Amino acid sequence: MSRIHRLRLTDRIFFVNVNLRPRIRRFSDSEYALIVDVLEASQRRLGFMLCGYVLMPDHWHALIWPRYPLLIGQVLHDAKKITTLRLHARRGSRGPLWQHQFWDRFVRHEREFQERLEYMHLNPVRKGLVERPGDWRWSSYSNFALDKATVAACPIQIDYVQLPMGYRA
Repeated sequence: MSRIHRLRLTDRIFFVNVNLRPRIRRFSDSEYALIVDVLEASQRRLGFMLCGYVLMPDHWHALIWPRYPLLIGQVLHDAKKITTLRLHARRGSRGPLWQHQFWDRFVRHEREFQERLEYMHLNPVRKGLVERPGDWRWSSYSNFALDKATVAACPIQIDYVQLPMGYRA
C-alpha cells in the first residue's frame, strides 16, 4: 500500500509527470498518436482542462486543471488505464506499463505556471531529441504559435487559460 497521501484538492492546475516502468519499451511514433487520442478522449469524458503537455519516449508531463469535483488522481488513473489497455493490444504485451505512482504538484502562481510550461517544452531539446522545441511534434509548444495554421496542425488543441493577476492556488 502506498504511503503517499495526495491532497484532495480540485479546481487547481496540476503539473504532472507520468513514467513508464523500468525495462518497458519506449514509445514509437504511432504510439505517441495513441496517447494523444487517449488524452483527448479522457478530456472529453471527464471534462478537465489540458493547459500544456509533452510526450517523451519514456514519460509524459502535463498541466491539467480538473474541475470540481474531479480529482487529479481520477484523471491520471483514467489516462493510464486506457493507454495501458491500448498499448498492450497493439504490442501484444501484458502486465504493468506505468509506474504505480505519478508525480504531481499544484501550480501555486502564474510564474510557476509559465516555468512548468517552459520546462515541458524544452524537455525534448534537453534530451537531444530535437534542436528547437517547435521541432518536437508531441508537445503543446506549437499551440502557442502566432500562426493559425501551425496551431491547427497540433496533435491536441490545448485549453488556453488566463490566470488571474497574481494567481494563487
